[in-house]
Amino acid sequence: GFTEGRSYQLFARLVEEGRMHSCPTLLPGELRQGLEALLTFSCRSLDAWRSVGELKFAIFSEFCQLYPEYDFVFCGDDGQGDVLAG
Repeated sequence: GFTEGRSYQLFARLVEEGRMHSCPTLLPGELRQGLEALLTFSCRSLDAWRSVGELKFAIFSEFCQLYPEYDFVFCGDDGQGDVLAG
């Protein structure tokens, strides 16, 4: 999506400037789940983000299986299911 593209542009610039060692990978989500969480947050509170976090965890698990030779650092914030995924 748009925001991911902007993040990758920033990462590439930081690598080029020597301010970051390598370019990180972002875990993609699904628009439907994000919109559903946004629309239901007022009545479901943090539970609205549960499906987003579960999807991120599933994607991360698949990523780990694809690249078992690597170690991973999971960085997130307090929104969009990152706490649940972590």
